[in-house]
Amino acid sequence: MKAYTMDWISYLQQHQVILLFLIIALGFLFGRIKMWGFSFDSSGILFVAMLFGHLGFSLSTDFKMLGLIFFIYAIGLQAGPSIFNISKQRGLRVYWLVFQLLTLGALLTFLLAVLFDIDMPLAIGLFSGAMTSTPGLAAAQEATRSTLTSTGYGVAYPFGVIGVIFFIKILPRLFKVNIKEEERQHKDMTTGAQPKIIRQNLEITNQSLDGKTLREIKFSKTTGTVITRLLHNGDVIIPGPDTKLHSGDIVRIVGREEDVRSVIPYLGKPTEQEIPDIRQLESRRFVVTNKDIVGKTIGELHIHDLYHMNITRIRRSGIEFLAEPNQKLSWGDRVQVVGEAAQMPLIRKLFGDEMKKVEYGNIFSIILGILLGIFVGLVPFSIGKAVAFNLGITGGVLVAGLFLSNRGKVGPVIWQVPVPIIAFMRELGLTLFLAVVGVKAGSEIVHIFQADGAKLLLAGVLITTLPMVITAWFARKRHKMLLIELAGVLCGGMTSAPGLTAAAGFTESQAPLIMYATVYPFAMILMMVFVKLLALF
Repeated sequence: MKAYTMDWISYLQQHQVILLFLIIALGFLFGRIKMWGFSFDSSGILFVAMLFGHLGFSLSTDFKMLGLIFFIYAIGLQAGPSIFNISKQRGLRVYWLVFQLLTLGALLTFLLAVLFDIDMPLAIGLFSGAMTSTPGLAAAQEATRSTLTSTGYGVAYPFGVIGVIFFIKILPRLFKVNIKEEERQHKDMTTGAQPKIIRQNLEITNQSLDGKTLREIKFSKTTGTVITRLLHNGDVIIPGPDTKLHSGDIVRIVGREEDVRSVIPYLGKPTEQEIPDIRQLESRRFVVTNKDIVGKTIGELHIHDLYHMNITRIRRSGIEFLAEPNQKLSWGDRVQVVGEAAQMPLIRKLFGDEMKKVEYGNIFSIILGILLGIFVGLVPFSIGKAVAFNLGITGGVLVAGLFLSNRGKVGPVIWQVPVPIIAFMRELGLTLFLAVVGVKAGSEIVHIFQADGAKLLLAGVLITTLPMVITAWFARKRHKMLLIELAGVLCGGMTSAPGLTAAAGFTESQAPLIMYATVYPFAMILMMVFVKLLALF
């Protein structure tokens, strides 16, 4: 029996791919087990891998590097479209709170490392685990090149998960908040922040406009609205810049509600008369997949001049807005076009309208982007004559993902990647990375626990708890932030999906989810920066 067991151990050690998949599969099974209402999810791979490491197994570091590259590039792709577009009001406030949260955690980690005499690589692992940040662990591994980081992560992570869930659950009682009242306030705020787009039929009675073209009066630029159809002497027209207005014409105006209300006195008066539908006139939605028009403005396409059609609306990332001449098109935009049915096939060819391209992405652009990131990471930089450094492979790959996905298109290459593919890359990279670092950490964790277990657990609890308490108090007392928003900011800052589930449990509002999605990419990147800084000490 012993010889048979040794044969299996030897076989697994010699066949690294089989061992890798076995650890990942068992890790996912362990991660799905719910204990006291939470589960470890993909982090279960780390704990299973640590067990295999304790039993004497090892895995090639090549798997770790491959996983790390996929994981970091996916983070860059995910964060790129939004990380450079921070809003000037509420956006800056929530980003500042996340910065405060992680700064407090980093400072507390440094202080505890000094007071408790904890090795910095181990302390950085505690910081990453207490903040439940796998990207932080990935950056720490590259910066310290020590197995102590993954050991510290494994020690602090369990309470990091439980602590966030517990704190989120007691928030309403802690601050004595009426959740229903906050839901109403948030609904009022979001309704005011995103004006409704409406349409209104008007009869032109302003004599001063008679015979003037839309170009002459700069209609769209001046009013902020769009005329999508015009009824003149019984004929339905798709108006363009050179279309003339006449008294008695019936026009259909589309725009934000306040803009439409404001333009009524300028044009004439509302009318119940409908503009008749003509079989040859259609309204269709197309998907932008033609790389030749990505980055061009609507005006540059000359849609009306060439096809007698108008682009009325654009839908991007779930948000719909009016089409304006200076609006640039992005890969995957959904554009609403109104015009003659006979011209629709030509318009479809112009935009591409190939959903497969949007859904499946381009493997060439992914590989090329990663290669560019690796090269960027290897380029040396210097500050004066005293300091020389490079970004490293992960730093370069992250910068490439951020920059390329934000640009969308460089030359003939479309860099934006569909969300499902980004999610798959992130999870695949994460599983490979956790399997390798867990195996390496497993050989030392028992010894470390026996020597300093209580001290390390206490440090992890403090790093998880104190920054959340201080940030929550500051957000409520100083910024008067709604608690349902604060819960999402805290969960996003701690990159805690289980915490978000707890937040969703006490409110029907989407506020926690929105805030979580807003700050999560920023928190991931900021966490990676802080562990790099701690690694300098």
